[in-house]
Amino acid sequence: MQAVKLLAAVGALAGSVSAIPGPVAQSKRGGPKVQVLPRQLPAEPTGVQTIVSPNGVNITYKEPGKEGVCETTPGVNSYAGFVNLAEDVHSFFWFFESRNDPANDPITLWLNGGPGSDSLIGLFEGKYTMEVCGTSVARLTAFTELGPCNVTEDLVTQLNPYAWNEASNMIFLSQPLGVGFSYGSKEPGSLDPLLGNFLNASQANVTGRYPVINASAIDTTDLAAIAAWEVLQAFYAALPQLDSKVQSTQFNLWTESYGGHYGPAFFNYFYQQNEAIANGTQTGKYFEFVNLGIMNGIIDEYIQAPYYPRFANNNTYGIKAVNDTVYDYMTFACFMHNGCLEQIELCAEADTTTLSGQAVCTEAEDMCRDNVESPYYYYGGRGVYDIRHPYDDPTPPSYFADYLNLASTQEALGVDTNYTTTANDEVYFAFQQTGDFVYINLLEDLEQILNRSTVRVTLVYGDADYICNWFGGEAVSLAAQWPHAQEFAAAGYVPFMVDGVEYGETREYGNFSFTRIYESGHEVPYYQPIAALGFFSRAIGLLDMPTGTTKVDGTNGGTNGTAVATHTESFVPLPATTSSAAAAGTSAATTAAGSIPMRFRRGDS
Repeated sequence: MQAVKLLAAVGALAGSVSAIPGPVAQSKRGGPKVQVLPRQLPAEPTGVQTIVSPNGVNITYKEPGKEGVCETTPGVNSYAGFVNLAEDVHSFFWFFESRNDPANDPITLWLNGGPGSDSLIGLFEGKYTMEVCGTSVARLTAFTELGPCNVTEDLVTQLNPYAWNEASNMIFLSQPLGVGFSYGSKEPGSLDPLLGNFLNASQANVTGRYPVINASAIDTTDLAAIAAWEVLQAFYAALPQLDSKVQSTQFNLWTESYGGHYGPAFFNYFYQQNEAIANGTQTGKYFEFVNLGIMNGIIDEYIQAPYYPRFANNNTYGIKAVNDTVYDYMTFACFMHNGCLEQIELCAEADTTTLSGQAVCTEAEDMCRDNVESPYYYYGGRGVYDIRHPYDDPTPPSYFADYLNLASTQEALGVDTNYTTTANDEVYFAFQQTGDFVYINLLEDLEQILNRSTVRVTLVYGDADYICNWFGGEAVSLAAQWPHAQEFAAAGYVPFMVDGVEYGETREYGNFSFTRIYESGHEVPYYQPIAALGFFSRAIGLLDMPTGTTKVDGTNGGTNGTAVATHTESFVPLPATTSSAAAAGTSAATTAAGSIPMRFRRGDS
């Protein structure tokens, strides 16, 4: 193994590694550069347990909650470790029992997007504010998205009262290989500060031990779906040995952002394999597929791209982010001859299994992202994931990345690689080079799922997000062709209520719903945790989305409301310095970050 060969060479360095500063991290949305904690070669974890599933897959794991990490609710178990499918395939998972009824509650798989963004973003990154009363009153703000715990600025965890394992067993999977703690192999080295690729000990100072992968091995959504199914099957096969309490075969998949690609493709592929198991043409664990949920997803670029300029200047916050010249350019680039939409049409005709076909789709993706989506970033001065915020947006904070590099956390999780960033650049660029961003089969996958009357599909969009904005999401929901498409379009919007509070508007018919959440950016549970737990619980519990009071079985009909979601919010001004720069025509990206950034990920923090 190459890592072993390198150990002797880096042994002399290891003792002084802690003196080498960690890498400088900066969000792809801009913002301040942060000196990450100094890296070191993590120690080999102790107490790691091993089980072998009935289908022969080796799984190594620990129980981090018993060491005080994350889920510490009494009686609620958690397991973190690796599904080791082969010598060069080690997929990291973190499984949490339901807090209420682990034996009977379903299992929900959570995936972040990117591509290359880790699902631990969804576990950790977000916020809730809690009132504390006693001799004095204070507001304590803690940060989490939908996982059982949050990480504070002091790098300690606290329980999240709005965690989604209040309603379901949850599994967070770091995929594809190279994302998060998942790896093909691992070596001492460092990461290129510009492009993020791995540099071995002969190329740069050793700052830690990192995953090493062949990113081109899994460089499309469809390939990632195949890999994820194998991991899921191995995990389920071993689950009786891992946690005999969990008995339900009900399965849900929730995702966000580039999960608009992952969700339909993964769920549809999983379903097809599941049917093969049912009819005996394939062996494996059979699931009962219940719900696919997508939050602020990029599902179909052809449908959603025209809404970038529209949302930039005609959103429900009264914000005009770019001047008329930039707006007209974005619109023209979308609709012109050989522009964004025409190039996606050409991609749709191409054979994407060939290099030439992938090149055609890559050109289309470049045209759309550089000329239709990105001028907002360069000239708008507004946030990528929240139009109410400045481009230099410090939210949500990512304290968890440093928390995962604490020696105590690594020991509890049973890992010996450094947690580098929340996204893997090599994976991102590999997907970009195949043109996967603009593949048009994802809406077809969604339609196939809708045509199976037993599966519920739930779309939710925070209404302040630009990069995967709700205008485009709504357009996708209306474009989907399924038996009740006309009834869905006619259903109209009604208030989405939780505990007497209106958090948004929902259109629903049968098993399909579209919900717009007010005052929420890209990561909805970060902004509206109560609403998020509400719509998640209703979706997987087969309750109507607006009220949660009526069982839904696909034949109940739908909402009866207004044809258009008309709710508006007050204009949010930018800080004076940012506003002045934007008004002067200065590139917002240059002003905020010092240089033109790499493209933003759908799902990167």
